Amino acid sequence: MTQTLKALLIGGVGGAIFFIFDLPLAWMLGSMCFATIAALRNIDVSVNNTLRKVMTAILGVMLGSGFSSDTLSALGKWTGGLALLIVSVILSMVLVYYFYRKVGKFDPVTAYFSAAPGGFNIMYEMGDAKGGNGPIIALIHASRILILVMTVPLVFRYGIGYDTSIDSDALFGTVKDLAGDGLLVIAALLGYGLGRLCRLPAYHLMGPLLATAVFQMLEITDVSPPMILVYMAQLVIGTAIGARFMGTKFSEIRHVIGLSFISTVIMIIIATIFALIFAEMLGISVAGIILALSPGGLAEMSLVALALGIDVAFVSIMHVIRIALIIALVPLAYSGIERIWNKDSQAD
Repeated sequence: MTQTLKALLIGGVGGAIFFIFDLPLAWMLGSMCFATIAALRNIDVSVNNTLRKVMTAILGVMLGSGFSSDTLSALGKWTGGLALLIVSVILSMVLVYYFYRKVGKFDPVTAYFSAAPGGFNIMYEMGDAKGGNGPIIALIHASRILILVMTVPLVFRYGIGYDTSIDSDALFGTVKDLAGDGLLVIAALLGYGLGRLCRLPAYHLMGPLLATAVFQMLEITDVSPPMILVYMAQLVIGTAIGARFMGTKFSEIRHVIGLSFISTVIMIIIATIFALIFAEMLGISVAGIILALSPGGLAEMSLVALALGIDVAFVSIMHVIRIALIIALVPLAYSGIERIWNKDSQAD
């Protein structure tokens, strides 16, 4: 924990500076920036894994509290969004795969698992086990999330002009409903336990999120967790993202980060085109669809939606489904693709 406190102190300085200047997602962006710089300078900013899971569960509760009884009636209208999500994931992965093969000169396995728009840990483990370049796969995914979280909130706020007042609440919020907060604790514990039992991907986030969403939609409670806890969760998660770059030097990874940046732009362009074409048909804002289809992490992109007040329930649900689909289907599809590669190599 001493190491974790040192890491959070470094991240906290960045978070505080960003908070003072009223930047969006201040505590996550600020801590992520400072932790990344520290990691690239060989400073250990690793965060205790148990603490990270606890804070991620708090974040799940916060995201789940963005649901309401109106969400139930909206679920039926979101089937079109699900179809759009599936097409977007497939199209993005195919284009980025060929980009990594032709431009990045990656081997087929590394390109395939690097092109998946999500599932960081699973893609790294599967790609490494199948003979791909594990460090490159990990770096591609880590830098993709870093790039998205660093740019999307700033573009939406300063480029498009979205109000971020939701994210700039007072540092120490007031406790308004002790009974409601108690129900949130029950939802968090229940969701965490059931998520682990059901082996949900990222169960420490998805379990509390889904349990809290059910509580909110059934009108069992309608409160949100205190903002100080949410800011603490952002601090821990932001520092943990930066810690992924420990042991690397920017001069050594500059080329890979450049490739990741271009591939991320490709995915965002696809999301934007789909949003502009189908937003009116789906009854969701263009910004909401862009965030829902953006290939960022579930926690990170849902936080962006929360901070900007953009279709939080829709964005969260789409990212839960996206991650579940990628984790379930991308490794499975690889088995069939691998057989094709093997036949082609034998024919040659």
